[in-house]
Amino acid sequence: MQIKDKVIVVTGGANGIGEALCRRFVKEKARGVVAADLDEDRVKTVATELGILGIKVDVTNESDIVNLVKTTEKRIGPIDLFCSNAGIISSDAPGWTAASADNVIWQKS
Repeated sequence: MQIKDKVIVVTGGANGIGEALCRRFVKEKARGVVAADLDEDRVKTVATELGILGIKVDVTNESDIVNLVKTTEKRIGPIDLFCSNAGIISSDAPGWTAASADNVIWQKS
């Protein structure tokens, strides 16, 4: 996919891989990049530094995702690429593995 002139949303965009994705998309001249993250202070810092939109979002909350999409489309335009980079982890005991998680945890993640 050519990134130039695209509108891109990155969840988990305040740190690690998500932040790196935002930086790369800006470098590739995306029309608009939105960093979405639960860490409000960090997402604002990254957004200010890169000149992009930063929004506090809890990806486990459906209304936050709806708001993220609506805000992006209103302020920048239709989303071309949605990078669902944010994740959650749940541990029920030492030695926990993904296969031991019950369906509630899988649905949340």
